[in-house]
Amino acid sequence: MSANSPFAILQDFESRCRANAAGLPTGEVVEDDWIGIGFGLCGQRLVAKMSDVTEILPPPDTIRVPGVLSWVTGLANVRGTLLPILDMGAYLNGEFTQPGKECRVLIINKNNVIAGLLVEEVFGMRRFKPELKEESSISGVDELNPYLEGGFSDTQFKWNIFDVEKLVSHEKFLRVV
Repeated sequence: MSANSPFAILQDFESRCRANAAGLPTGEVVEDDWIGIGFGLCGQRLVAKMSDVTEILPPPDTIRVPGVLSWVTGLANVRGTLLPILDMGAYLNGEFTQPGKECRVLIINKNNVIAGLLVEEVFGMRRFKPELKEESSISGVDELNPYLEGGFSDTQFKWNIFDVEKLVSHEKFLRVV
C-alpha cells in the first residue's frame, strides 16, 4: 500500500491524534453546592434545605379548627388539598406572626407530614459551598436550638440551618391538641 493512499493518510492521522490526545478526566468528586430557602423566624435568619420546601405561598385563608393549640392557624385549601397552617413564631416562643406583606407559608412534605409553616419573611434561594458549613449554630432564641443543624456565613449574615426533619419528628410539633 502506498504511503499516500487515503487509508495510509487516515492511519497516520489516527496515530498522531492518539499520541497528542489529552487523557480522560480524573475521577475527582465535585461536591455540589448546598442550596436552601432563606427565611426569617423569631428575628433570626434561617435556611432550610431546598428539598424540604416544596412550595412558598402568601398566607392563604384558613378555617379555624376547634380544640387545637393556638399556634395552629387553621386549615387551608391549597389546590384541592386541605393543609394545616402552623404559625412558627407562636409554636416556638408564643409570639404570633404579625400579618404583613412579607409573611409567607413554606409548604413542607417530610416523613409523611404535610404542612404549611407561617414565617415572617422569605429571602429566597441561598447557595453555599459545603466545605464552609459550620457545625455550631448561633441563635438568640433558645426555642429554635432543637431544630438547628449548624450554619453558614455569607458576606453579610449568619444563616442557621433549620432542619425540617427534626421539626416533624419532634413530639411537641406532632401534638396539636
